[in-house]
Amino acid sequence: MQTCERFDAALTSSEQTLIIKARDFAARQLPQATLANSDEHRQLLSRACHEGLAGIEVPVQMGGASASFSTRMRVCEELARHHAGFAFSLVNHHNIVSRVAHSGQPALRDSLVPLMLAGEHIGCTAMTEPQSGSDFTALQTTAVPHDNGWLLNGAKAWITNASLADVFLVYAQTDVTAGAKGVGGFIVFADDPGFKRGPACTVAGTEGMGVGEFGLTDCFIPEERLLYPPGDGFYAAMRGVNQARVHVAAINAAMLDTALSTACGYSESRQAFGKPVMAFQGLSWSLAGVATHLEAMRLLAYAGAQVIDAGQDAQGIAAMAKKYANDHTLQAISTCMQAMGAHGLTPQAGLDRMLTWAKAFCYTDGTPEMMNERIVRQLRKVHQS
Repeated sequence: MQTCERFDAALTSSEQTLIIKARDFAARQLPQATLANSDEHRQLLSRACHEGLAGIEVPVQMGGASASFSTRMRVCEELARHHAGFAFSLVNHHNIVSRVAHSGQPALRDSLVPLMLAGEHIGCTAMTEPQSGSDFTALQTTAVPHDNGWLLNGAKAWITNASLADVFLVYAQTDVTAGAKGVGGFIVFADDPGFKRGPACTVAGTEGMGVGEFGLTDCFIPEERLLYPPGDGFYAAMRGVNQARVHVAAINAAMLDTALSTACGYSESRQAFGKPVMAFQGLSWSLAGVATHLEAMRLLAYAGAQVIDAGQDAQGIAAMAKKYANDHTLQAISTCMQAMGAHGLTPQAGLDRMLTWAKAFCYTDGTPEMMNERIVRQLRKVHQS
């Protein structure tokens, strides 16, 4: 029994059904997906929503599944076996659905959650700014109280789903002297006056993620769309980042699993000097190293999911999971490509875009260098106590 099968065995039968649905959906819909434009991307997200894949952690009474974070991570992993960019896009949409369902005021929750579960509205979370990434407390988007609401001004960049989203969870500073205690979270709609969407991002590694940017100019947000009051916003964002880091580790594991399977299949069928090239020790041992990294990567991701489900502080394990994935996925995919010779470079093999995705995931939700800082922070906390 593989690690993922042992992990799934501890989930409920309804959670296992969601994972099977995701696996079937991915096999049917994702291998041919190009997601070349926003319309195709939205249609595919909508199909995934109709399969119930956007309401995994949403309460049953609101139309969701009331399932665990572990289930959400496994669904993401199954999708990423076929299309890592789409997996990351869907999990970002799910993130805002879940947040509105659990933290939104009743009127907002009741009007918005059904539309997002149906895929009629697509969501995204907006933290990063042109001059503020890893240093989240340095964000420059501001929110000022105004007429039973807030006026938002600023810009967001490198935001997953921003090129096609209808609903944005925007983090903004309500008090420039308060640091983390001043950060709030606001629900912004794409048709709000003062919202302006920028061009889609077309850099390598963002295929299927809908990455984009937007600006806010005196964008009025009524009080009922304040999702996280000042102070709560920072900590809600950090909890979300820990979850995202576990997702990134699982996505990397999924890509590497597919790459390794592809390389092994090719190496068993490709003949050289009268035998499969897999029989040559130099090649086979290199793939043994890939298999070892894959197992470690997956175990770290699964451990992170279990810590999150237990309601414990996941900062350390989430950072370790993402760091390990970022440190090893690029080289491991390259090793799989090398085992396939020139065929490993062909679009048909599919490993080329995995390389660019793997590089992009080195930047999403914190660089490996920032992961080291988080891990050291945990070490010092333990050993100074």
